[in-house]
Amino acid sequence: MKDLHVDKDIVKAEGLPARAFTDPSVLALELETIFKTNWLLVPEPTGEAARTDARPWTERLKQRGARSPLNMLDMPLYLQRGWKDTKLRLLPNVCTHAWYPLASGEGRSERLVCAQHGRQFDAAGKVLSQPGFTPKAGVFPRACDHLTEFPTQDWGPLLFTCLGKPDRTLEAITDRLDESLGGMPLEKLARRPQAADLRELDGNWKQHAWNYMDKFHVQFLHKAPGGLADAIELSSYKTELYDGAALQWAWAKDPESGFDPEYLPARFRDAGGKRVFALWWFIFPNLTVNFYPWGLSVNAYEPIPGKPDKTLFRWYAWSWNDRKLNEREARWLSDQVDAEDVEAMTQVRRGVRSGLAPRGRFSPTEETGPHWFHHAVSRALASK
Repeated sequence: MKDLHVDKDIVKAEGLPARAFTDPSVLALELETIFKTNWLLVPEPTGEAARTDARPWTERLKQRGARSPLNMLDMPLYLQRGWKDTKLRLLPNVCTHAWYPLASGEGRSERLVCAQHGRQFDAAGKVLSQPGFTPKAGVFPRACDHLTEFPTQDWGPLLFTCLGKPDRTLEAITDRLDESLGGMPLEKLARRPQAADLRELDGNWKQHAWNYMDKFHVQFLHKAPGGLADAIELSSYKTELYDGAALQWAWAKDPESGFDPEYLPARFRDAGGKRVFALWWFIFPNLTVNFYPWGLSVNAYEPIPGKPDKTLFRWYAWSWNDRKLNEREARWLSDQVDAEDVEAMTQVRRGVRSGLAPRGRFSPTEETGPHWFHHAVSRALASK
């Protein structure tokens, strides 16, 4: 797919072609490359399940033998706490005999029995027995009769996995985050479920990630008066690009809307009294980890297999200061910015599908973030 090449030189580069956002074959390739070689967020419970128990997975499934099913990229999976070693594992929720689901809901036990034919697995995913099968070397059980374990690692309240072999360690990314956080009280974060924590939106997942990385649109789509462009010092907006992650931040126009200085490392402090409005981290390929003075906002732009021009949008909020969280709309404009971005992606989706969308270029001064993202996607697809 030579037309998916994006030059590493921003002056020469053209963005990904329109078909990269609409062609099912491109999405299928992305699912086999990008989404199997990068660390991904394990989806948190949403809706009533989150309101009933808002703890992160590592706490929610703390007891040995505890488990819960989940879906990720339209794949049935389940989290299982070990019985002997108490390790938290992510396993396929598909029986290795005739492919029936294993975990139908939250539960806790030393063994899991398939409801279709009685195959038994231990809490580490190892097959133990099945009616009608006699243990015999090379016949039963084979290596493929055991469940394949996907690696998991936690950072703060977030749980990550890789559905294949990761290109880099998770620490290579989270160490960068840690360096930017200074004295933030991550240990105080508590999940605050939101009404719109799971939505299907117009636009390919890459449209949403591209838009997130694009500071250029802030002065136009989120313009003053009353928009994000009026809440930050736009001229101070910085984009820092790393391997696998990127950071964006800006000074708040009103210092009361910024971080307390002791929360941040020295490089984010200003002798004149300016304060950082937010730290907007993007973790490739599809995760945003956004720190505000009230806490942490996380977005995941999840592709939907078979629907290249739709995105499953996951939004989670953790608070360490509920008073400031309740001022979120007045100071940090969360819902307003979200609505403006969602409408923009609906409009862009129409343009992408029109057949009238040429490949765009990048402003070398304003669009380093979007170019970084397009090039990262292109490089990952070329590896196949």
